[in-house]
Amino acid sequence: MEGGKSSNSFWQKALLINPYYFAVLLFGMLTLNVYHVITLDQKWTVPPIFFLCYALMESMLEVLALVFIGNVIKTYLPKVFYYGFVSLCFLFFTLHYVDFVLVRFMDISVFYGLSWVLHESMDNFIELLHLTGITIQTWLFLAAGVVVIIPMFAMILYGLTGKLAKKPMRITHKGLMKTLFCLPIGLLALDLTITPQLDTHEYHYYQRILPWKSTLISQDALIIQMEKPLKLLMGESEILKKVHSIPVSVGDKPNIYLFVVESLREDFMTEETAKNIHEFRKENIVFGKTYSNANCTQDSWYSIFSGNYPFHWAEAKETRQSGSIPLQVLKKIGYDIHIYSAAQLNYYGMAPVMFGKNHYLADSYNVYPHYYPVEACESDQKAVEKFLVDSDKKWAKEGNVFIFFIESTHFNYSWPKDYPTHFTPISSEKTHLRVSNSIKNIELIKNRYRNSIHYMDSLFGRVIEKLKERELYDDAVILFTGDHGEEFFEEGQLFHASHLSSMQTEPPIYMKLGSNQRASHLNLDELKVSQVDMLPTVLDYLLGDQPFDIFDGESIFKEKRKPYVISARFNGPRAPQEFFILDGEHKSTFRFQGNDALELWETKDLSGQVLEVKKEDVQKRFAPILQSLFN
Repeated sequence: MEGGKSSNSFWQKALLINPYYFAVLLFGMLTLNVYHVITLDQKWTVPPIFFLCYALMESMLEVLALVFIGNVIKTYLPKVFYYGFVSLCFLFFTLHYVDFVLVRFMDISVFYGLSWVLHESMDNFIELLHLTGITIQTWLFLAAGVVVIIPMFAMILYGLTGKLAKKPMRITHKGLMKTLFCLPIGLLALDLTITPQLDTHEYHYYQRILPWKSTLISQDALIIQMEKPLKLLMGESEILKKVHSIPVSVGDKPNIYLFVVESLREDFMTEETAKNIHEFRKENIVFGKTYSNANCTQDSWYSIFSGNYPFHWAEAKETRQSGSIPLQVLKKIGYDIHIYSAAQLNYYGMAPVMFGKNHYLADSYNVYPHYYPVEACESDQKAVEKFLVDSDKKWAKEGNVFIFFIESTHFNYSWPKDYPTHFTPISSEKTHLRVSNSIKNIELIKNRYRNSIHYMDSLFGRVIEKLKERELYDDAVILFTGDHGEEFFEEGQLFHASHLSSMQTEPPIYMKLGSNQRASHLNLDELKVSQVDMLPTVLDYLLGDQPFDIFDGESIFKEKRKPYVISARFNGPRAPQEFFILDGEHKSTFRFQGNDALELWETKDLSGQVLEVKKEDVQKRFAPILQSLFN
């Protein structure tokens, strides 16, 4: 009898923790769940209701599990451990808020973000902090604030919730364990009845709002198993032997001008916003559709300068020291290479990949990185003015490759204070604080972007004017592109590097190949061109039919070009894990599952409408393309 009473008294005993503190955390999480679903601005059909219920239950289960752990710690360990745990609980809640911001605007979870940061080198991590426009001192202050303020605030909140409670909240061991037992059963019941019925696209779309980023029972992934693994990166010595064993030469060596502009969208290249580029566009080669090969800078730089898809850019960064193969070919036929950059080219260690160890491919290397308080527009101006001085020199008349990296159009979108503001009203300069940027003020942010484009266009106009003044324009080879696009909530995300929307992956690509006579017979409106095609086209223009079978990209003059485009998604310092293949009608997105399998994520038509397709149909449709990617 005594044993029964003792056991019963334990289950009826109240928990030792302050339940009001955990109730506040739970209320905050539940409010965040509701707000997240509401801000998706979708109709209240079965999927959003299901995932909202699921998110609420996961949040309850998570907080109650913390209550259980906290009670154990308070019962058996010294007080310092318990109050440390209370602080960690508040930090945990804060991470959920950060997760909401990352998912809402970048389509990445806080867990992915932490994984990405842990894989970064210290040098590149510091470079990424600089890119936010926030000083390193401010970041250190914020980090110190997290260490000091969060525990302090957690203790104050814990004390206040206990003192201000008018009535004690009595939670027993029995009640807690019942709830902890019932909630997973409820989640499983939801899974078994509704998850199998959900549309795959809607499941992928909504699962990101869940605190745990997945239901307990996930939908079966559509896996395409390849017969062989992903094609390997060709060894550097092998590729150099292949290139340098083939004799090449040219008579005339017209100057080549390559402009790589940050975060540029084709639909913003209007006469009002960019009159010089608009005029250049009208007079020269424009294609039916143009694409970046990634939605982020480092992957796109790799594709532009290697002529290859970015699947191996991270490996190339670690193993290659000789620089861009197309640039080596140009050096081989007698070109000098000159760099004018506002971008920090050591970003993600890309300088050696593009220009060789210690940038030995470059005959001049003019880099003007912008760190607070210096703005990108100031660095752009320095780079262009350096070129204008160099262009008056005798050696600048022929046989040169001039490469420009322009940064004004990267958020925070900058232009000089003494340069007219053509588009108003504008947002404040702190556009890096993404949580404050909503659809309500998106036009203000777009106007900042337009003003930065207008200034960038004025610099481009100065270069073109100088070429015409020096009588170098007519014969010149000029390539103009953005490294990727920029999104302003058209598909739910802001800026770039978040997902493979058309806004993020369709920057302009314009070309001038001398008089453009050779391109006059092409049906340019039918051509789909991406960044991997740019330098192979230049080599073809100079050398004729190329003897090099080492590029994924193809010249625009090739008779039977690949009828598809590939673009990959940002994955931090690692190789891309997500990419799309776009042919004449469909755009299918895949995710690598290991090195020899792909998960089919979604398929859309060219208008962006999600299609219900069978895995077998997609596999058959893209079979030749997939076979070319896998050995």
